[in-house]
Amino acid sequence: MTSKRFGNPNFTKVQWELCIEMKRYNIFAIYLRQTGPNGMGGLVNTQYEIFMVKNKIRRVFARSTNKFENQDKLGYSNVFDILEEIFENNTLNLQCKVSVDWYAAIDNLKFTYRHMWEEELFSDCVIKVADRAIKAHRCILAKNSKVFRKMFEQTEMIEGGEVTIIDFKPEPVQAMLEFFYTGEVNKDLLEKHVEAIFAIAHKYQVLPLKYECEVFMTNLIDDEKILKYCGMVHFYDAPTLEKGCKVYIQINKEKFLKSKGWEEVEEVYPKLAIRILKSVVCDNICF
Repeated sequence: MTSKRFGNPNFTKVQWELCIEMKRYNIFAIYLRQTGPNGMGGLVNTQYEIFMVKNKIRRVFARSTNKFENQDKLGYSNVFDILEEIFENNTLNLQCKVSVDWYAAIDNLKFTYRHMWEEELFSDCVIKVADRAIKAHRCILAKNSKVFRKMFEQTEMIEGGEVTIIDFKPEPVQAMLEFFYTGEVNKDLLEKHVEAIFAIAHKYQVLPLKYECEVFMTNLIDDEKILKYCGMVHFYDAPTLEKGCKVYIQINKEKFLKSKGWEEVEEVYPKLAIRILKSVVCDNICF
């Protein structure tokens, strides 16, 4: 038997549930199962106590110690004579108190780098785009992009510390810089400018960001967008987006392969159309 999951609304990545397993008559195993913040089977130092109160008498079944435990079976204990604790209405009222110190190293790192960027802390270069000047750090840019690294290896770039971007609007530039510092992109920016963010990620060789954009666009594929997305696959080498197009056509092949949209794909990108058609016919799309 397993209880409903419970937790703290401020720390949604972690939840708990009480578990009871019957081993044999009147012998039960009682333990607390934790989900998050790590994967299953992680070692944690969660502080807890599993107990019940009957007739004002408190019986403790398990409590934490100073040792790390497997989060799947916190306080795993064999309990005898538990049937004697059942109330007159045939219920067993187990209770649990949980206390945990929350520290997420990755979240803290993202927070630190984001604030370093937003506060312009010891920034040493400026990205100029349209009428905006965005301060940044050369080491961050160079680490995330081979293109920026080559730029800053040039003497004039080191002395000036300025990069002017004329072929993109501020929004995709902002999204790329945010990704450099946090590994994430604002959802609103991604929804409104995903194609431009994809293009700038390709130009500056930011492969993780390019992949994130491909995954996002895969969810947007429809009859109207597929010609455009096939063009992006053709010109930018986008394997994840190509796979998404294949899946879409595979699912809708009876209708789509007779449509005007497919005729346009065949006419504009014949080699890609053949590649997609082979996958659809052979049904050998690999994941």
